[in-house]
Amino acid sequence: MLREATRIISRRGFHNTSLDDVAEALQVSKGTLYNYVTDKLEILFECHIMSLDMGLQAAAFAEKFGTTGYSKLRLNLRAYIRWQNQALGAGGVTSDVTALRPADRRKVIARRDEIEDRLVSFIEEGMKDGSIRRVDPKLAVFTMMGAVTNVQSWYSPYGRLGLDKIADGMVDLLTNGLGTGANPDDMRVEIPADVPLDVFGAESARQPTDAPAALVASKSADMGSPEKARRRRAPQANGPRPRISGKKSRT
Repeated sequence: MLREATRIISRRGFHNTSLDDVAEALQVSKGTLYNYVTDKLEILFECHIMSLDMGLQAAAFAEKFGTTGYSKLRLNLRAYIRWQNQALGAGGVTSDVTALRPADRRKVIARRDEIEDRLVSFIEEGMKDGSIRRVDPKLAVFTMMGAVTNVQSWYSPYGRLGLDKIADGMVDLLTNGLGTGANPDDMRVEIPADVPLDVFGAESARQPTDAPAALVASKSADMGSPEKARRRRAPQANGPRPRISGKKSRT
């Protein structure tokens, strides 16, 4: 449901999308949607949380496989771009922080700050180990994340470039000006194709995101009880969770 909701919201905009639109796309009744969410603002919040959880997962992946601050930064960005765009396609959704309820907004901002701090720490580590030249870490992070989070506004799974090439190409463009020239080849580290399983669950994580979500949901499908939905929406123990527009790729 969240996959399809974010596709629609990304295309039409949050304020121009109703739960009726989501129900129609899923080929279910509007009443069935209420087994999952109470209103549209809850969908927006859940999309933010999944996106941010995905960012923290990418940081953990970089910590595990990176050898320098520079390689950790690049691996983080590559994994984030790869997983984020494959998982949900919610670029036009998670950029709308101001529409959130005040309490939800505070949670989102706190988690977003945590992701930014992890990226800043990689840059600071790189400046200490000599793999990154002297820069303003926060300015660098804001510049990179502005580009990364905007991918969803133009990415299409049917475009000329696949996600791997988009991720690798963008990371080269964004980080080549930071490196000192004596860095290991982090491109040898393969980003797993599957979205981390604890974000959606094994079945959802492996579901191709370019498959029409309407085909996944049957008109008569029992989408579960409110209690089950609440358990599915509970924060994951391992931390991070996060988009695809219907536009053609311009790359």
